[in-house]
Amino acid sequence: MVLPLNQIDVGETVRVVWTACSGSMGERLADLGFVPQEEISCVLGGRPGGMRAYLVRNAVIGLRDQNSREIFVQRNS
Repeated sequence: MVLPLNQIDVGETVRVVWTACSGSMGERLADLGFVPQEEISCVLGGRPGGMRAYLVRNAVIGLRDQNSREIFVQRNS
């Protein structure tokens, strides 16, 4: 099942399927490692609709909810 990144739980590890971001934000996310097949873990959750922190390529990246809604992931089985 594919779901937006902002819907995963803290501590959960997922794999990126695709991103709906375009333009400079899409390029920036790709540079940070939010690319298909990359594993990502949620390491810190904030208030609903706020920022969350994700571990990707051994770096912790904070994303706004509006950006993480455009990254689609699949839970690891």
